[in-house]
Parts: sequence; structure tokens; C-alpha cells
Amino acid sequence: MRRVFCNRKYSGYVWHFIFAGLFIGLSLLFAGFLKGSAWYAVSSALRLIFGTAILITASKLFGRSPKDILSMKNTGKALIAGAGFLLFFLYYMVTVASGIGKIAGLTTGLFVTKVILQQLTTGFYEELNYRFLLLEGIKHTKNNAGIRIGLVFLSSILFGLLHCATGWDTYRFLQTGAIGFAFAVIFVNSGNIVIPMLLHFLYDIIANMTDFIEWEHNAFFDNVSSVFEIALVVMFVISLVMLIIGCKKKS
Repeated sequence: MRRVFCNRKYSGYVWHFIFAGLFIGLSLLFAGFLKGSAWYAVSSALRLIFGTAILITASKLFGRSPKDILSMKNTGKALIAGAGFLLFFLYYMVTVASGIGKIAGLTTGLFVTKVILQQLTTGFYEELNYRFLLLEGIKHTKNNAGIRIGLVFLSSILFGLLHCATGWDTYRFLQTGAIGFAFAVIFVNSGNIVIPMLLHFLYDIIANMTDFIEWEHNAFFDNVSSVFEIALVVMFVISLVMLIIGCKKKS
């Protein structure tokens, strides 16, 4: 049993599936009878509880203190590795800003619970479970570029599958998988998990605000929004290049 749960090379995957399975199960259970702000508040609490449990587990598994795991070390490397996502995020902000008509249906309760609390705790929980637990073990494997790249792709696939837990959606799978890939590259190249958390939080705030936006179509908005998929591909390619460069430096 110790080999299964305490091996630094691969036990992160074992713990990941344990936490992911419990989290998805509990989320579906509560979602069955909670709605609106109450659901988002409970969802936020679940993310905070599971994120904290993962942080403690990861600390014991990899022999690192929670403070060390959540440090801002190598911030410069993290931002360079995240060049693809940062360009995509800039494009996304410009696109949304150019098409905002008015905000409708956003109550104070929904803003606090859905837009702020849930997204803050989502970045905390998901980056620890889908990036740190899945990819920290790379440090304890052979320094092989193929292994590193393969594990980053695997973490991205699992992240995409997470977002299809309630029903298969190929577009959603590819979109979230590509964004997860960019976050994974940041972590693998820099060892910094806080930057992906912050970027995840900022992106999710805007993405969730779009649920309440009544769009005002204009030529600029229609043109830039029409290349969203191209922007995702550009982000993915840049992130892949950054990953390959990072692998060469560590070889």
C-alpha cells in the first residue's frame, strides 16, 4: 500500500483520482438540490476544503511545506512560460470589452458567490489537483523530454474531461484542455503553482461575467470574436514551444 500511496513518481495520480472522484461526486450531489447563490457558496466551500486537503497531502507526499508549495519563486520564468496564455488572455479581454452592452441578471449574491468566491477557490483547487499533484512527480522521474511532454498532455486531457463531467462536449473539452495545457507548461517550466492559480482566477472571472452580458454587436467585436478558436490554437502552439524549450534546458 505504501508503494501505491507514497511513491513520489506516480502516487500523485492515485491521490488525484481519489480527490477528483470525491469532489465530482459531492458536487453532483449538492447540485441536485441547491440552486443559485446557495449552490455557488457550497461549491466554493467544497473547492476550498478539497484544495486544502490536497495541499496537505501533497506536502506530505513530496516533502514540501505548504508555504514552499505556494511560494512566488521563479515568477519571471512562470510569466515567460505563460506567454501563450497571456497573449490569449489579452485577446480575450479586448474581445469581451469591445462587445459589452449591459450587465443583466447579476445580483450581489451571484457576483460574490459565482463570480468571485467560486472562481477564486476553483483556481486554488484545480491547479493543485490537475497541475501540482499530476506533475510534481516529474521531478522524481528520469529527466526525459518525452516523459515531461507526455505527462503535460495527460494532465490537460484529464482537465478537459473534468469540464465534461455532466455531459460530453467536444468543443468544451478542447477549449479547457488547451487552457489547462498552458497552465501546466507554466508549472512544469517554473515550479510556480501560484501564477497558474492567479491566471486561472482572472480568466474565470471574465468567463463567468459573460453569462450576464448582453452583447452589443459591432464590426470590431464580431471580427475579433470570430477568431477565438485561432487564438486558442496560437496559445497552444506557443505553450508547446515553451515546454519544448524548457525540456531542452533541463536535459
